[in-house]
Amino acid sequence: MTTDDDPLAEARAELLELEQELTERLAEIDSKDNRPKMDSAVGRLTFMDELQQHNMAEHGRRNMESQLSRVHAALVRVKEGTYGTCVNCGIAIPPERLEFMPEASHCVQCRG
Repeated sequence: MTTDDDPLAEARAELLELEQELTERLAEIDSKDNRPKMDSAVGRLTFMDELQQHNMAEHGRRNMESQLSRVHAALVRVKEGTYGTCVNCGIAIPPERLEFMPEASHCVQCRG
């Protein structure tokens, strides 16, 4: 049986690919020291720019960690056979939503 024959296998493969991508991106971020350094800053405004860039990078990192957590939960739902069903109301999540956001756990009406 190929992944084309089994939508859950296809979803699992897509989620595993997304998991690997997010894990690699987080490892890359972790390997860099992007904390603002007062000694490298020319002045107060340069330091503030570095601090703002650091804060934006940390926000992006937290978003990636959150998405990775949602991917892990979606992989559990694939294993349980409940992937593609809203965890809140139990109706099918539209395929378009899952295509856009494969880790989605809620239908459009219940998201939020």
